[in-house]
Amino acid sequence: MKSRLPILIIIPHGGYSVPEELAGLTLAGKNELFFEADTCANEIFSFDDAVTASIDSYVSRLFVDLDRPSLLLPPASDDGVIKKETSSGKPLFPPDVFPDEISISNILKRYYFPFYRTIEKILSTGEIKLILECHTMMPVGPPGSPDPGKPRPIISACNVTDADGKNLKTCNEELLRGILEAMKKNFSGETSTVAPRFTGNIPLFRGNLLKTFGVGGIPMLRLSVSRSLFLNEAHFNFDYLRVDNLRISDIRDRLQSSIERFYARFF
Repeated sequence: MKSRLPILIIIPHGGYSVPEELAGLTLAGKNELFFEADTCANEIFSFDDAVTASIDSYVSRLFVDLDRPSLLLPPASDDGVIKKETSSGKPLFPPDVFPDEISISNILKRYYFPFYRTIEKILSTGEIKLILECHTMMPVGPPGSPDPGKPRPIISACNVTDADGKNLKTCNEELLRGILEAMKKNFSGETSTVAPRFTGNIPLFRGNLLKTFGVGGIPMLRLSVSRSLFLNEAHFNFDYLRVDNLRISDIRDRLQSSIERFYARFF
C-alpha cells in the first residue's frame, strides 16, 4: 500500500446546500445551486486515499463563500461571503429580504470559521508539504469574473495572490510550470476550448484562501479545471442534472496521477 502524499486538498466551493438558517428564504432553485457551485469539485478532487488531508464543504458558495473575507458583505460587495444574486444577476432573496447581522454572525460561526480553523489545525501538525486549493470553473468567464465573456483553459494554476496591496507568490515559478506540465501529460487529448489549454495565472483568481494560507509558508497552488470536461452533451443529462460517474472517475484518476507525478518530481 502506497503511503499518502503530505498534501492538503482544499475544496471551498463544491457544495449545493442552503444553510438551515436560510431555508425557505432564498429564491435559488436546484439549477442555480448546481451550476453556481464548483460543480462536481468535491467528487473530482476526492483523493482521500492518496493525500494526507482534505477539506470540503456541502454548503453553497452563494450563501457561505469560503474564499472571501468574512467581513466582505453587501453593500460593500455583491461578491462577498454571502451573495445577493447569482453570477448571471438573478436575485437570491425576495425584495427587501436579506439575512440580518445576527443571522449572518450565526452562519459564519457555524460554517465559515470552523473551515478555517480546521485548515489551521491540519497545517499546525507540520505534516503538510504542499497545499492545493481546488476548483472547477465555468468554460467562459461569467459577468463579474476576472475574464468576463472569455473562453477559459481546460486547466489553470495560480500562484499569485494580493496581500498587503502587493502581488505575492504562493510558490515559485518552477512549481507552477511543473504542475501544468504534469497535467498536460494526462489531459493533452482534451480539446474542449479555443483558448490556450493549460495556463498559469490566466485567469488570475484572487481569493482569500491563497491570501491567508499561501504567503510565507508552505507552497500553495490554486488549481482550476474546466467544467467543459464533463458538463457537455456526451457526459451530462441536463434534464436531471446528472453527470456521468465514469467520466468523473476518469477525470479524478487523471488528476491524481498528475499530482502524484508532480509531487514525485519536485518534493
